[in-house]
Amino acid sequence: MATFDDSLPGPGAADSIGTGGVSRALAECAIELLQAPAPDALIPAILARIGTVCGVSRIRIYEDPRQTAEGAEPTLSYQWKTPGLSPATPSATDGAAYALAQSLGKGEMNALLASQADAPLNESMAAMGVKSMLMTPVFSGAGRYGEVALEDCEAERAWSELEVYVLKLLAQMIGAALERARDHHEFLDISRVIQHSPVLLYRIGGDPPYPLLYVSRNAGRYGYDARDLAATPARYLDLFHPDDRPGALTNIKELAAGRVAEVASERRLRAADGRYVWFEDRTRGHYGPDGKLLEIEGLLVDISERKAAAARLEQVSSFDPVTGLPNRRSFMAELERAFIAARRGGPAFAIHYLDLDRFKDINDVLGHPKGDELLRAVADRLRRLRRKNGDMIARFGGDEFAMLQVGISEPSDAGALAARVIKELAEPYNLGTEVHITASIGIAVYTAEVSGPEELIKQVDLALYRAKDLGRNQFHFHSEELDAATIERVILGGDLQRALERGELNLEFQPQVEIATGRIVGLEALARWTHPKYGPITPARFIPIAESNGTIQRLGAWVVDAVCRQISEWRAAGLNPPPVSFNVSGGQLRGLSEFDRELCEKLRLWAIEPQAIEIELTESVLMETTHRHHEIIDRLRALGVPIAIDDFGTGYSSLAYLRSYRVDHIKIAQEFIHDIKAGSGDIAIVRAAISLGRELGIPIVAEGVENELQLGLVTAAGCQLVQGYYFSPPVSAAQAADLLRQGKLTPAAKAISPAAPPRS
Repeated sequence: MATFDDSLPGPGAADSIGTGGVSRALAECAIELLQAPAPDALIPAILARIGTVCGVSRIRIYEDPRQTAEGAEPTLSYQWKTPGLSPATPSATDGAAYALAQSLGKGEMNALLASQADAPLNESMAAMGVKSMLMTPVFSGAGRYGEVALEDCEAERAWSELEVYVLKLLAQMIGAALERARDHHEFLDISRVIQHSPVLLYRIGGDPPYPLLYVSRNAGRYGYDARDLAATPARYLDLFHPDDRPGALTNIKELAAGRVAEVASERRLRAADGRYVWFEDRTRGHYGPDGKLLEIEGLLVDISERKAAAARLEQVSSFDPVTGLPNRRSFMAELERAFIAARRGGPAFAIHYLDLDRFKDINDVLGHPKGDELLRAVADRLRRLRRKNGDMIARFGGDEFAMLQVGISEPSDAGALAARVIKELAEPYNLGTEVHITASIGIAVYTAEVSGPEELIKQVDLALYRAKDLGRNQFHFHSEELDAATIERVILGGDLQRALERGELNLEFQPQVEIATGRIVGLEALARWTHPKYGPITPARFIPIAESNGTIQRLGAWVVDAVCRQISEWRAAGLNPPPVSFNVSGGQLRGLSEFDRELCEKLRLWAIEPQAIEIELTESVLMETTHRHHEIIDRLRALGVPIAIDDFGTGYSSLAYLRSYRVDHIKIAQEFIHDIKAGSGDIAIVRAAISLGRELGIPIVAEGVENELQLGLVTAAGCQLVQGYYFSPPVSAAQAADLLRQGKLTPAAKAISPAAPPRS
């Protein structure tokens, strides 16, 4: 038995001995193996081609012998033979084949001649009709697969260098084919598993914009073609739910930066039919030797069924089965969050605890099914009243409901909502028969003194008890003082809306006087409300109500119209009134473009030039408004309307704005005039304001001058214009006309000092 060196001949060995046909056959076989999807199926045809060109009788491929109880048992995997030749099958007890296999296991090539073989091997070769044999091991992957043998059954032949070369190449091709076949079958098995599993595999690039490089074919489960997705590598980002996309990008960037090696998260991805599917997304980075991210490998597990089950469980545990509203447990959790947020400086909130009056009668008379129907109808009405800013409605059980009203600015907001709820729920219900029912509501408002949510629940429960005890079909706060103040504001708020329609409002006018001459140089228009039940109501009471309930826009429009109309009437009566000023609230200027338009419309309607009026803005309104709309002064001045700063000195801002915004008058706040005396801090402030106005060339008006002492002090300080009771209180339009006819005013003989003069 001869052995050969394991190395292959040089690159030109085959051609050097004139073997073009053999070379072509080997090349064609190699190409076919590389291109075949299942290369192991080509092995019989390759054996036939090689056997034919080499002129051998038979080619056999054995898989490694397996050690069994009876000994070594070689397995014939493939065989080719010339036509008419009997197949050769070794005996299961033939030890020669096993001995030969052990030799081949050392990686050696063996050339055998029957006449030179040892007795056992000679007998085995004779039994198979083999005269000469050339065998070499076949390696597949990391280990030895078996052996391949060229056999000549006609003569004992000396195997040439070419035949040795061919056999070694054949062994390598067979090994590669078997390895590729194994990998292919494993891939098909894995693909079948993945194709029918809820797990998607994907890979994305490690550099921005992190393109999609690969996605497994079972993306088809969700309506997508994997090749189409890979062909548009940035499209996958659009599949994330908008709320989840930022988090997904953050995870990718964290991996790219090397801050984390793996990330697990839950994401929603859009299927081709538009629905969103929940996935557990597990990603990990693949890094190069330099630590740079090369790729990100990901695994998506469909968890939509788990999410649906959790949602069903949440529905059962957190929602009322009759009305579909959140239950007490959910409400208390939301209340806890609102309480913590308010403690940290977030918005205040109120709790409404609602109980249907005499609901038991409905159940007793109509039965529980109708009672449940009524509860659902009540829940629907409450939903319609709920705002879209985080308010929550819950059913606590029985006929009890709760509402969480967030973002309130004052308690009257809660009172206004409760009044709407009581009115809405009192409307009849059609349950096959018309049913009437009312509700009682207790209200508790968050304050910094409240210790926790449970205390609020106790407060609102006591407030509900009082509402029922005092006659039902009403609401009450947890304190009587708050009840009274809020009820007044709610009542006055509704009455103020109707006051504009009923003509309950009117204007009064207070002159502004030049001290040196007594000449009337201006009039301030002041809104007055005479309530049919409560009598005169000062602006200090109804202006804040108008600002809180939105009536300020209509009220402001009414003032502008009334001022322009009055100027027109005075002119028609032959009078030439000086500019008439009026206050403009910050609430009116929130819709700046609308205010501009309405002001221009009123001026055109009454044929009044812009210089005939003057807009007064308090320092606080000016600062608040210009912070959001810095062009407010420029826009108003572009209309040609003079501007005055009212209540000067009470603001919290710098005086620097006086350099930026040119105004026509500065009105010193009356609180500095009220207790003014020589050497006081107030007189110092007044002098400073007058000096500032003189330097800037802006006339100063001292408001609230009520006696001779005050007039003397402001005059000595350099003030030239005053407004106050010392010359005239606010008067009606007819009385103002008389004053205008006089043209000049002299100080009153006696000081008039009301405790709190009404203000606009």
